[in-house]
Amino acid sequence: MNTFQPIEILRAIPKILQAFPMTMLILLSSLLFSLLIGAAFAMMSLSHKKVLNVISKGYVSFMRGIPTLILIFLIYLGLPQVLKRIGIDMSGVSLTAYIIACLSLSVSANMSEMMRSAYLAVDKGQREAALSVGMSPAVAFFRVILPQAVGIAIPTLGNNIIMLFKETSLAFTIGVLDMMGKARAVSSANYGATKLEIYIAAGLIFWAFCFLMEKGTRLAEKAYTKGRRT
Repeated sequence: MNTFQPIEILRAIPKILQAFPMTMLILLSSLLFSLLIGAAFAMMSLSHKKVLNVISKGYVSFMRGIPTLILIFLIYLGLPQVLKRIGIDMSGVSLTAYIIACLSLSVSANMSEMMRSAYLAVDKGQREAALSVGMSPAVAFFRVILPQAVGIAIPTLGNNIIMLFKETSLAFTIGVLDMMGKARAVSSANYGATKLEIYIAAGLIFWAFCFLMEKGTRLAEKAYTKGRRT
């Protein structure tokens, strides 16, 4: 049985951080696409057309109900086989693209609910007042409703980003060399002799960045809402 060696935790941290750029690429790309997809389904859920409401609710329910890991396997393993039957070859798609697509879809449901809730939380009287002074609906939305909705959404957005950052750790399951993938590679290179220390190091890195994100979210909320409260 190997003896626990705390010094190996410190030695592992720089090695794991070599894959930090890949983790950030996955995080930022997934964040962007999840916001775009979420915005589309949020607009559908707020639409007066019932069919759009049903589609949006079904999508959000499915994405929030299925584990991200299962979604990754369905898209990575299942989608290429389905598309191959109709003559579409996905062999050239990178592993990074797969994981970004999976995380974007998974998190977009929460982003959609965040946007919908933030929009509905803004007093309807604000829009009516904007229209009464001659603003068009579009101008009223971008100048009155949206700034208030953003302030309301910041805490939830921060939580979603933290959740997304932690879920990037699933990328290693399909062979992407993110921080967890790097930790696994370092552990394998040591023949598992310092596996515990390496995964403690990985956990500390994730905890540290989540802590910073949480603090950053609070600062952003304070800075954004300062002077906007009525």
